[in-house]
Amino acid sequence: MDNNNSDKTDEKKSVNEERIRSITLAYYSRLDIRKAMFEFSQNRECIPRYFEGFGKRPDSFQYDSDILTFIQKGATSFHCSEELWKDPLEISTDLKDSEIKELRTGWDLLLDIDSPYLEYSKIFADLLIESLKIHGIKNVGVKFSVSGDTDILIKKNKEIGLIRIDNAIKLIREGEKLEVLSLNKNKKLQF
Repeated sequence: MDNNNSDKTDEKKSVNEERIRSITLAYYSRLDIRKAMFEFSQNRECIPRYFEGFGKRPDSFQYDSDILTFIQKGATSFHCSEELWKDPLEISTDLKDSEIKELRTGWDLLLDIDSPYLEYSKIFADLLIESLKIHGIKNVGVKFSVSGDTDILIKKNKEIGLIRIDNAIKLIREGEKLEVLSLNKNKKLQF
């Protein structure tokens, strides 16, 4: 099956696939999301992921509307390189190492700090960031992943309380209306 073709004439799409496709279409239809992704993607190889596999390589976004086009063709996510390139479309497995080095203009360093002890991970991340700053690295970002048993603060019917993420998802799927404490675009907390 062609990875770039979302038409499944021989088989019916699963309920899960239909749900994911509708969520991705709603999410990537947002202009602010596409604009942020497009700005990030400059000089990076970016390829779509479909249910059936990955899209062709190399690939990149020429316009922010390319993202929506991929979604309409069935993409469910996008994967971008850590490397920065003069022209990502020139990347090829036929190139020699020296030719690849000529194309590469930079890269992002990603460190995944996994530990069963979140507090230790936070301390290590703080120490690592301070060390990077001492060495002149200025552009540092931090992200923590959470699991289904992580508590979040919600508001339901004007009442505020803690609930596990997996329980919140279950309630939402059952039609409950919940508000989750989050950061807004101005990085202010709000439900």
